[in-house]
Amino acid sequence: MIKQIYFDFGAVLVNYERIFQKVCRDFCLNFDDFIDFYNQFDSDLSEGKVKTEEFWGKCIEKYNLKNAKDYDLPKSWVSDYDIIQPINDLIYLLENKIDIGIISNIGSGIWQAALKHKMVPNIKYKKVYLSYDLKMMKPNSEIYEKIQKESLVKAGEILFVDDKEINLLVPKSIGWKTVLFDMTKAEDGVKEIKRFLK
Repeated sequence: MIKQIYFDFGAVLVNYERIFQKVCRDFCLNFDDFIDFYNQFDSDLSEGKVKTEEFWGKCIEKYNLKNAKDYDLPKSWVSDYDIIQPINDLIYLLENKIDIGIISNIGSGIWQAALKHKMVPNIKYKKVYLSYDLKMMKPNSEIYEKIQKESLVKAGEILFVDDKEINLLVPKSIGWKTVLFDMTKAEDGVKEIKRFLK
């Protein structure tokens, strides 16, 4: 019987394919160039080596941006997300019936902005494990071992939903149930999750 379910954030709760469209419009930046610049910091942001506000400072410097110091990059960032409605509906359906948590590779301030601006379900999550806070990213086995230890339930009572097969290998090996989620087939993914919860 599943007692805890953990969801990845990007490509499970939200579609982030249009990320940085708004900031590029707001400052008349070349989108491809901005993405290339961001990709230089992606891992460091997710591992907490560079904070989101520090990355924005580097953007201001690189592009010589004016009136940008007080720009709310996390708000802009999450405004480009599209909610994956079937998963969001499922989370609200499961609220107070099962422990729900998040495991995500993500930079500082982004999850908080998504909550604040209603891009993710506003529920009481059992635990939110964010890579920048942990200083390590999935699929690092230490993340799953930490979660298993803190869960206080058996491995077979945990279900993890992620969109990348590589992030599910360690959880499977320690006995977790897993669902490989495809946001283009979200309804099918929800059905598979529900099968585990019967």
